[in-house]
Amino acid sequence: MERELSDFAEFLSEGKGRSAHTVAAYSRDVGEFSRFLTGQRHINAWEQVGVNDVRAFLAQGLKSSAKSTMARKLASLRAFFAFLRERGLSPDPTQLVRPPKQEKKLPRRLSVDEAFHLVEAERQASRDYGSQEKRRALELRDRALWELIYSSGLRVQEAGGLDSDDLRLDLGLVHIRRGKGSKERVVPVGSRAGEALRAYLDWRPRLLPEEGEGRREPALFLNAKGKRLGPRGMQTLLAQRLGGLSVGRKISPHSLRHAMATHLLEGGADLRSVQEMLGHASLSTTQKYTHLTMDHLMRVYDKAHPRAGKNGAETKKEEAKEE
Repeated sequence: MERELSDFAEFLSEGKGRSAHTVAAYSRDVGEFSRFLTGQRHINAWEQVGVNDVRAFLAQGLKSSAKSTMARKLASLRAFFAFLRERGLSPDPTQLVRPPKQEKKLPRRLSVDEAFHLVEAERQASRDYGSQEKRRALELRDRALWELIYSSGLRVQEAGGLDSDDLRLDLGLVHIRRGKGSKERVVPVGSRAGEALRAYLDWRPRLLPEEGEGRREPALFLNAKGKRLGPRGMQTLLAQRLGGLSVGRKISPHSLRHAMATHLLEGGADLRSVQEMLGHASLSTTQKYTHLTMDHLMRVYDKAHPRAGKNGAETKKEEAKEE
């Protein structure tokens, strides 16, 4: 069974071109299932796995994990058994298993003012990074990072994966080469984000080593050591940034991506254009943002229209008194 696991990881990486993150996640899920089979079901060959074994694995996992987590693990198992089926090694017991039913959660909504405050907040540094020039470079980096994520709706991994030559500020565009599922796309960059990026690029060399191979680091966003800034570093930066703001709820870097989509739709952008900018494969994925927009419109309607919501009830009472 171990050999098939190793071959599966190689197949995902080289045959399907999946990202290292996806390969690691799928391998981890299938490895957990393998240990469940040998330890609790006394199964030592993939051909022996049945539908009930898959269902038992999911049922056990639901005791301690979210439904979304177990749905992802089922997706990993389906990919694995599809791989085995192509090699003629095993039937597919996952086809008759339904994923756990999940509640549809809407993204946390940031208002336009909250998004602006978050982007424009002063840097709340928890460490002294040495020279005044380096501190200034980090301040400009932070502003450029959040401006770009909000302007272009980037995922955190996409922003971290950008190289300097992915920017075409003369055209107002950024080329996403490391999108979800290894997909590429080109999206607009707003004027404010463009200004912030130009200011940062002027100071970016201050973050690089003075000499050596590190001077050729291609990453657009650098950490204080002159290396590529990763998702975990961005989480830390956001936590520091929120330290001086009173947002009142949990906010993640992804919240700015959600805010961009919602604010575009509220401003009149069509759904298909927003889908292209976000890099969603399916229009139905983008449609969740219309729920946020409709909620916003209904609140405005209920508050302003004399025959809706609270005001509507009061109007009916007044009409009843007049009669």
